[in-house]
Amino acid sequence: MERVAPKAQGFCAERLGRIGAAMGRYVDEGKLAGIATLIARRGQIVHLETVGWADIEKQRPLGEDAIYRIYSMSKPITVVGALMLWEEGRFLLDDPVSRYIPELAEMQVLRGMEGGKPVLSPPQNPMTIRHLMTHTAGMTYGMFAPDSPGEAMYRESGLLRPDHTLADMIQVLKGLPLLFEPGSRWLYSVSIDVLGRLIEVISGQSLDVFFRERIFEPLGMKDTGFFVAPEAVDRLATFYTMGEGGRLVPMGARAGRDYTRPEPLLSGGGGLVASILDYARFAQMLAQGGALNGVRLLAPRTVALMGSNHLPPALGWYGDPPHAGNGFGLGVRVLVDPAAAGQLDAPGSFGWSGYASTDYWVDPANEMYGIIMMQFVALPPAVGYPTAAQFRTLAYQALVG
Repeated sequence: MERVAPKAQGFCAERLGRIGAAMGRYVDEGKLAGIATLIARRGQIVHLETVGWADIEKQRPLGEDAIYRIYSMSKPITVVGALMLWEEGRFLLDDPVSRYIPELAEMQVLRGMEGGKPVLSPPQNPMTIRHLMTHTAGMTYGMFAPDSPGEAMYRESGLLRPDHTLADMIQVLKGLPLLFEPGSRWLYSVSIDVLGRLIEVISGQSLDVFFRERIFEPLGMKDTGFFVAPEAVDRLATFYTMGEGGRLVPMGARAGRDYTRPEPLLSGGGGLVASILDYARFAQMLAQGGALNGVRLLAPRTVALMGSNHLPPALGWYGDPPHAGNGFGLGVRVLVDPAAAGQLDAPGSFGWSGYASTDYWVDPANEMYGIIMMQFVALPPAVGYPTAAQFRTLAYQALVG
């Protein structure tokens, strides 16, 4: 991808210099190991910088070609894959999910508990594919509200075991309850993993093959997949958390899976790895209305639909607690009210983040996007850092033309 002087795309180089200084402080203070940031406008990169280390213990600097566990930044890729099939007329957004995955017709809504047993009844309205894409399906991850019986059922089910396939996941999921009527709440969940299974069922391909043939190879995303190729393992950044005494320590097995070899679970909700330049190709495709370098994945109107707020007014802003000023589209947060959100990007800006403190946004109105990558999670009771929000502010304060 072409790199140009910031001035060529309306940025002040001196002001962009504030990004490295701000991110460098996190490294210097021992809070984060390494951070990569990228900003592009009108198809040209105006800022790409890395600070710190890919591996502190080995004194391996963080390079531009580092590979990251992107976790939930996998979700927009899965949604794009599903929308490609939608554009082919393979389904409608408001089709019941059970039309394609019949086992999920067995899921009932948890109405309460009696004598330690769940009280269940069928949903009043079916769970739809749009519900999957907008996290309003009634499912969860099992990591919220520790005192909730419904959350505990998901948490204890082994739903996302790495040694399970997506088909196996469905067999577990069908025995779990919906926590609310589909469409009545927003709750972050395994719904995008279900969407990944939907892609498999409709396309007749495993999710890794579909992604490779339909998205990664066409876009030139050579470092993106469900595991790191053997010849690239030395580019995988080490995943850190905060240990005793406020010292960064590697996550090790707590990272959840081994990204250096294939595993059966092809998690479209959180299983991909990518480099920052690979993800830039994906973001650039979205910023250009669904096409990159002559390859079109989606129509411009489909990208616009993806980045539109799909939450009904009764639900308000997405999240719990709500993220003021932000609605939710198809697999992405959507900026609706910049003043309420306290953000500088334009209404209609959309994006998502990942468990390891990664984040991206696409701003169609300003024809730009930004990506921030690192490998850090603040395990409870530690508190994370507002790096993504700070980076977005630092990007826009440098946009002067």
